[in-house]
Amino acid sequence: MGMGRNGWRKLLIICAIALLAGTGYLSAVAGKASAAQTILVEENFDQLEGELPNGWSVIQGQASVEDGKLKLISPSSASPARVLVPLSDKNGDIVFEADMTFVSAVEDTRWASMMYRVQSSNYPYYQFAMRRGTTALNGAEFAERNSKNQWVVPEATFFTEKLEYNKPYRIKIIASGNRVQQFINNKLVINTDQASNWLSGDIGFQANGSTVLFDNVKVTTFENELPPIENAGAFLPQEPMSNIVNAPTLIGQTLQAADSTNTASVLLKVEKNQNGELTTNNMSLEQALAMVQNRHIPILQIEQEGIEDAIINALNATTTTDVHIVSSKPQIVKEITDLMPTARGGIIYIKNSFNKHDLNELIQTVHKSNAKVALIPEKVLDTEKVHYLHTRMVAVWGIGAQNEKGAHALIHTGVDGIITNNPAASIEALGKYPENTIVQRPIVAAHRGVPSLAPENTMAGYRLAYDLGADLIETDVQLTKDGHLIIMHDLTVNRTTNGTGAVKDLTLEEIRQLDAGIKFSEEFAGEKVPTFKEFLAEFKKKDIILLVELKGAGFEAEVIKQIEELGMVDQVIIQNFDLGSMVDSFKLKPEIPVGYLYSAAVPATTSAKIKNAQKMMDYGTSNRVTLNASYGSTYEEFITYMRQRGMLTMHWTFRAEEPFRDKLAEGLIGPITDYTQWLTDAPIKLETPIKKINLKVGKTSTVNAKAFVNFRTAKKENIASELFVVGDNGVVRIEGNTIEAVSSGTAQVFVKHTFTMLGKEWNVVGEPIEVNVN
Repeated sequence: MGMGRNGWRKLLIICAIALLAGTGYLSAVAGKASAAQTILVEENFDQLEGELPNGWSVIQGQASVEDGKLKLISPSSASPARVLVPLSDKNGDIVFEADMTFVSAVEDTRWASMMYRVQSSNYPYYQFAMRRGTTALNGAEFAERNSKNQWVVPEATFFTEKLEYNKPYRIKIIASGNRVQQFINNKLVINTDQASNWLSGDIGFQANGSTVLFDNVKVTTFENELPPIENAGAFLPQEPMSNIVNAPTLIGQTLQAADSTNTASVLLKVEKNQNGELTTNNMSLEQALAMVQNRHIPILQIEQEGIEDAIINALNATTTTDVHIVSSKPQIVKEITDLMPTARGGIIYIKNSFNKHDLNELIQTVHKSNAKVALIPEKVLDTEKVHYLHTRMVAVWGIGAQNEKGAHALIHTGVDGIITNNPAASIEALGKYPENTIVQRPIVAAHRGVPSLAPENTMAGYRLAYDLGADLIETDVQLTKDGHLIIMHDLTVNRTTNGTGAVKDLTLEEIRQLDAGIKFSEEFAGEKVPTFKEFLAEFKKKDIILLVELKGAGFEAEVIKQIEELGMVDQVIIQNFDLGSMVDSFKLKPEIPVGYLYSAAVPATTSAKIKNAQKMMDYGTSNRVTLNASYGSTYEEFITYMRQRGMLTMHWTFRAEEPFRDKLAEGLIGPITDYTQWLTDAPIKLETPIKKINLKVGKTSTVNAKAFVNFRTAKKENIASELFVVGDNGVVRIEGNTIEAVSSGTAQVFVKHTFTMLGKEWNVVGEPIEVNVN
């Protein structure tokens, strides 16, 4: 039978939508069960007491129906409880959902799970396991009990809140072939393609070291297909080629601007229309999110209050988790990121002035609004302001670059991103720099002072770090027996002083009697163990940031109190290996940035590296911390992922030149090192007084290419440089320091200075000279 006119019309509409939205549209609808899907199980236990539903069986431990709920009791990990539910149709493509409630748990590491594709009435099987402490990095798992009856955990991640006792959570699993999505309260938690060993089987429930209730169980067949894993949300958008180290990411100011070039992100200005619909770029927000999914990172600009819940609904409906929320109204950013903790925040700066008071006010506003990025117009930005923001853990996206000249100006400020309606101009500019060009000054943290030249964690070492041009001074703080804050890395004083004993067992007076310099050399004999207050006071109002590591937890309030008493909230960053300590610090004083110290293995494959970067970004964002990982935990995809999404990070501890050099070349911006002196004489900026030259075809101009080079210390030298122009541009030719006009047009000619740092040649350039040939 032929298709009628209405049928063809419907088909054309469906095709148009699919073409418009691409894989994002498929992802948005994948989790929605169709009316044609068959219900295999539907059970609320209301008509049962004691006995399990017909056909259900306890295959291990204790389980029964009580008060209208399935109850599993497991007193320890050695005595799990499992219930098996046979399915009439064992095809493993299903939607399996239930309400799950923790009643008790032996400890936060204990868990409960929903099993699926169970084989042979026992094992092997897959499961969605949730620890009582779901906020841990392995709080939620896609796990496999294999044919040897052993655990394999291909993927683990966290949930943004710890599962509370006696509170039901809606758990859902969608399985389709080798693809599985696992949800908690409609939030996608696990998205994997590693379920290929078993494609059919039964379902079940399990408790391990916990007592758990299940209710409102529903299993339906799943006739749709989940999108390919490469369209699963963890991705690195393509960006233009550039010889600049850690070049700024590009952000299209509209959908049209983003789609016309390979920009990483797109700014979507969202409003609610008269019909109550959220719109952007003359379409619905959901349609726009589907269009950009897995192509551009969406940045939602929201200035209209009262639409926060609707924004969250749109993000959930399209399974959009990789998203930025920005506004000139901080309360909007905070409210939405509180509702969706993995959403990143940014504050749009709208004042015309930008003095030091404005800078500090903006920094504190950014941090206390759950944000990490400031969006600032090109006209008020310069190199010093960007660096000031960077040292306080605020990434900067410059707004402007309407032409190539503006793009070069923004690039030279060292911004992390460029928001523009003309990305082509920025792409053109980014392609014109010489190899290994540094425009963004690394944020160098002096680790415990300069322990390669002076005793660690002493005032002598800290003063030397300051004199060597460090941007931050890292230190360690812990509590004495009588409750005083002192500076010491080790838990004992044995290694660095002439005394012995644990810090917690010694009084302040006893510790102050020790010599903290004599073990380093006679030159530093008599150096004392500093108090935290002494350390703070030494650098108050100096151009330096103090990176304070807490060696332990429970004394965050006292640390913050002393920082506030000295009026140094704008000069301190706090970090800790204890994530809970940093969460508490942020709650106590959100204006002070906090960092989570950790170390982890580097995944083996590119896709696993990107997925791990996504997990860590979400983990840091939801806990309001920066990710201060060991440098061995980082890799190029991780660094790029963070830069594209506006998170600055600090990394420890560089003690050898080769990894230091390699990580800087990959784009690492925040090195923590024992050897601050390795970067002291590296130039940070090149200035040239010549901005424009006019030439006629065939004529030449010799430029005295001397320029001022700025160093980390308060040193500025006039040095001989050379001219550089990329490739054969057809407009000018360069011979030494002579520019020859070849044909009509405009060319950018750079003044370049090459220097050696960490055994490698790098370039620093001034803003280009504009050469007009007519």
